[in-house]
Amino acid sequence: MSQVSLPVTRPAGRALLVSNPAARTDVRATLARLGYGCGEADDPYAAMAELCRRPLVYRAMILSLSGLYVEELAVISAVKRRYAHVEIWLAHTDGRQSALAEAMSLGADGLLDEDGLHRIAINSLGREGLVSGASEVEAIPVPPLIPKVEAEEELQPEEPLLSADELKALLQEQPASPPAEEN
Repeated sequence: MSQVSLPVTRPAGRALLVSNPAARTDVRATLARLGYGCGEADDPYAAMAELCRRPLVYRAMILSLSGLYVEELAVISAVKRRYAHVEIWLAHTDGRQSALAEAMSLGADGLLDEDGLHRIAINSLGREGLVSGASEVEAIPVPPLIPKVEAEEELQPEEPLLSADELKALLQEQPASPPAEEN
């Protein structure tokens, strides 16, 4: 796999860090060194709720792959569709190549490590190209291209419409037992 990454330099803003509390320390320190203010969320559901409440506050979302399930990576495409100004950076990618490839195919902008932000893009392969074994990676210029939003996509959202608290409440409810039949 050929890979090229370039450090990203631009005025910092506010970033939303999505990670478990134990893994936040090193990422928060790197973001502070880069000049970012930091908001925090424990899971992608709470992060999406925060973005919905205050969409213009955040310029970046940092997703720690150490605390996410592969199914939760769908938040990347949801954020890219609804909040095109928010860049998505991945942290804690070591040993998580499958999740990294999936996140990049969903639209993540690049990686965050102790050296800073590194923009990496998949060379217009899409999911099919990655599955068949092609995994060429190349650097793309800064600033990022803003994805076009089709009218059909706006009418058919794929991301859940429940808040983090509503989803947790639904998952904690016990299924109702069927009514007993009377003979």
